Amino acid sequence: MNMGLVTSYVIGGILLIGILALNMSMSNSSTELTLTETTREKATGVQEMITHDIQKMGFNRNSKTSPVFVEANSNKIAFRSNIDNSTDNSVELITWEFTNTAVGNGNPNAYVLKRTVEDIDTGSIISETPIRLGATNFNIKYLDEYGQPVSNHMATPVASSDLNNIRQLYITLELQSTAKVYNNAGDDGRFIRTIWEKRFSPPNLEDV
Repeated sequence: MNMGLVTSYVIGGILLIGILALNMSMSNSSTELTLTETTREKATGVQEMITHDIQKMGFNRNSKTSPVFVEANSNKIAFRSNIDNSTDNSVELITWEFTNTAVGNGNPNAYVLKRTVEDIDTGSIISETPIRLGATNFNIKYLDEYGQPVSNHMATPVASSDLNNIRQLYITLELQSTAKVYNNAGDDGRFIRTIWEKRFSPPNLEDV
């Protein structure tokens, strides 16, 4: 047996395995970076929509809506606002709801987050926007005093008699990627997560 030949095969095999492992690691890192950026971009778009609506709750051009809230639950909120700033002072009902409808995008944890705008007078739907960007959690906490810890939030659903006591909201939104990243060929993989949390003090809740 030619020991030199055997040794060269062994060394060559080790080098090949090392190169393959490096290529796999670089590929996984590239995939993870791409999925992370994509998920963050999607989250940013949803955040902007939520922030726009929440800050305008109770708004009308010359006054505040009365009442502001119609429903305040942990995964659904419905409130009044002249959301389009129309000159006729017409008020719409805006609803954000984390539904149990699966997105079906490859991630079994993702569900549709739906935004609905409704004409209060006629009850007709003005617009309905099912957001299918991979939301896996949408949670709202309500506070009846400014500055208190979020852990002291009001029980949900907030009773009708207490809706006018809401002063602040704390919203958590989580989105996950549509595909998994894998550390190696044998693991189960994981979805990339991005979490956004924000505390809101809408101006029209100050003296509701």
